[in-house]
Amino acid sequence: MQFDRQSVLGGARTSMTKKRSTKVDGSGRGASISQQLGRRRRNRILVLLAVVVLIVVARLAYKDQLLSGDSGDDYLNYNDRTFRCVRVVDGDTIDIDVYDRHGQPGRRGRTRIRMWGMDTPELARNDRGEMYFADQATDFATDLMLDKTVRLELVQGYTRGYYGRLLAYVYLPDGRMYNSLAIQQGYAYADHRFKHPKRQEFLDIERHARLGRRGLWAKVTKDDLPRWYPKRRLKGLSISKPAGDVPATMNVK
Repeated sequence: MQFDRQSVLGGARTSMTKKRSTKVDGSGRGASISQQLGRRRRNRILVLLAVVVLIVVARLAYKDQLLSGDSGDDYLNYNDRTFRCVRVVDGDTIDIDVYDRHGQPGRRGRTRIRMWGMDTPELARNDRGEMYFADQATDFATDLMLDKTVRLELVQGYTRGYYGRLLAYVYLPDGRMYNSLAIQQGYAYADHRFKHPKRQEFLDIERHARLGRRGLWAKVTKDDLPRWYPKRRLKGLSISKPAGDVPATMNVK
């Protein structure tokens, strides 16, 4: 039998061409699938990032809402009105006997007040240890306010803190403001972190309390101070030095 050499060679070339074509097509499909999987992963990552961004934005908006006091009627309901103090939480926080529909649940309907512009040493709670002078600051607040009538002064437009507590200057039955009195007597620090109308006044009162070694300033150490407290305020002041002839504290109205 005779074979046409040209035909045989032509058929072989055609067969090899088909095989090469098949290999190319197969690798192309593989690359296409890989690209699709890559796009899906990227899309999932983008969706997750978008969700995270939305959560962060929502939390910041909620925080800004609370800090701006956007609860509608706080100023009308609380400002320049008197209430009975039914609980002293610590030296800078109390509960009053009126229902708070904007506050956090679980407070038996009471409105929780966080004093403007001051911060007292924290009591022991959960895994947190008690800070120096926390008991004394709480006792000071208890003696002056528990079961007594207090008057609230709010800052219009800034009536709520981050945790939903009402921010206020609290006036005692004798007319003195508790916020400034606690700082003057050395039971509280003037909190510089948030702007309010009496911020500079409170800082000046604290400076005189430090110089007069009032309350906690008599024996406090730098390690006793809150983390947020600027240590530069203590420049030139020997905290452990016994009280001597120092300027008198400011009179607080």
